Amino acid sequence: MLNRLIDRLTKKKWSEAEIDAMVGPARSAWLTYANDEAVRDRAASGGTTSALLIHMLETGAIDGAIVCRTFIEEGKVRAHFVLAHTREDILAARGSKYVETKFLREVLPILEQNEGRFAVCGLPCDITNLKRWEEKNPKLAGKVALRLAFLCGHNSRKELIDHITCQLCTKAGGDCQLTDYEFRTGHWRGELEARFDNGQTIRKPFAFFSDYRNLYFFAERKCVACIDHFGYDADIALGDVWLYSLRDDPMKHTGILVRTERAEAAFNALKDAGLVHGEEITREMILDGQTRIAPVHYNVSARSRAGKLFRVKVPDNHNMKVGPIKYFSAVVGMANMRWSEHKEGRQVMAIPRPLIRIYLIFKKGLETIK
Repeated sequence: MLNRLIDRLTKKKWSEAEIDAMVGPARSAWLTYANDEAVRDRAASGGTTSALLIHMLETGAIDGAIVCRTFIEEGKVRAHFVLAHTREDILAARGSKYVETKFLREVLPILEQNEGRFAVCGLPCDITNLKRWEEKNPKLAGKVALRLAFLCGHNSRKELIDHITCQLCTKAGGDCQLTDYEFRTGHWRGELEARFDNGQTIRKPFAFFSDYRNLYFFAERKCVACIDHFGYDADIALGDVWLYSLRDDPMKHTGILVRTERAEAAFNALKDAGLVHGEEITREMILDGQTRIAPVHYNVSARSRAGKLFRVKVPDNHNMKVGPIKYFSAVVGMANMRWSEHKEGRQVMAIPRPLIRIYLIFKKGLETIK
């Protein structure tokens, strides 16, 4: 009851024009989770992405899926795109990857060197770039059976995860090497988990990493020019639904936007096979589940104007209204990004965590005001 009350009290009023602009068109929207517990296990949200890819693979709808996996390279966490051919390959790629990748550099060769039809997973910007390549190359387009985009506020440079894993190594005893890492598993916000060669496993609330990310420390520069939170060019967009009314639900859910006919066919086949639980909802509920960050992400005009203070050119084709609070919030975010881009940026990690938490609460407060 309390969580539902919180949702009602914090609910923003969206016009149809705002929903159309921020969320984009969709044939339907759903609140979902995979019915197979083994698929949901260690998933970032409800396991729907894995369930969909596995079903398409095992029914012959696709010959493989291009997914992003985490690897440990010289003791550091890195993420790469690989071609998954089996259920096990897909499950090995479960979970969010909050670190920069080289999407086109890795995905285009996979598509060019392999024959067949493939589902391709990526962030909204990745999927938009893929679509542009498809428009230029019909042969390439013929190999893409489904484009899947994950809801994204922004991504982080590898330096952030390197700083975090260094701190985790210290907590594990210091003289050790990282052997495995997961950004976020478990219910609601979840936990990160790091395993080391000395046998130690360190678990921390996801906020141990995400507090810095949410403050735009070590953000990728390209992200400040992006407005696409919801994967406009995807066939299907998937992500978390951060509603307090879902917090106590034993099942963590995946919110999805079915944008195209081929996505609708794939999702209906998944439901008809009984592999996913799906409750049809509105696009507005998807937006409600991203109520704080989605409008901030969409308002590139605020970042464009704030960027001038830091000699960062941010293209702005939207010319949106920017009030003083939105402008100040953008200034804070841009300042944090620029600070962490310099050598002195490592000093961010020396700030006491209680101060980081207070700073984040302040920043979220600015972002919450419509």
